[in-house]
Amino acid sequence: MNDVSIEQHELVAEQFEYTGALTVLTTTAPREQVALALGVDLEKPLGHGERGGDSATAWAIRDVPGGVFAIEVSGYGDPPSATLTSLAAEGGAAAVVRNNVQARMRFGCAKDGHVVFDADDYMYEDPSRVPVSLRPLFDLVHDDLTGETDDDAPDEFAVGLAMSEVITGIRLSADDVAAIQESRFFMVEAAGH
Repeated sequence: MNDVSIEQHELVAEQFEYTGALTVLTTTAPREQVALALGVDLEKPLGHGERGGDSATAWAIRDVPGGVFAIEVSGYGDPPSATLTSLAAEGGAAAVVRNNVQARMRFGCAKDGHVVFDADDYMYEDPSRVPVSLRPLFDLVHDDLTGETDDDAPDEFAVGLAMSEVITGIRLSADDVAAIQESRFFMVEAAGH
């Protein structure tokens, strides 16, 4: 996707209350399938303003143009690769961007039922492991651990959101972020989703 704008994704990332403990999932799968894959019961929302607790994961899930947008605000409830592949079955796509208080910035994605890329600290990955379609974005934040950093590099979370758009075709807006942060959250019902 040539029209993916880092600036637009930085504006979207800035709309989140806090990206230091956040998981963002986008997928072309339907909302009910997403809820099932994440292990939440859409018939049992938490109270308004509740978002889970220190040891509990909860998700907000919303339909957006092209698919579904979901968030959890601990940074520890991110879906495993198997969940991404199930959400990307039969020509679908799914991507996750996660940051947690340990500064572990994950980017993972799947298309047509197969993992395309998944790394728990994606900025440090060997560039040869990164799909060609993601390389221009990945290269903006790649850190080869030589000690030299680019102070003008874009925000890694925003780059993850941009890479998610490349994979899923779903472009999030500031309005999408505002709406999901006001949405009801749903507690994860079952372990090992």
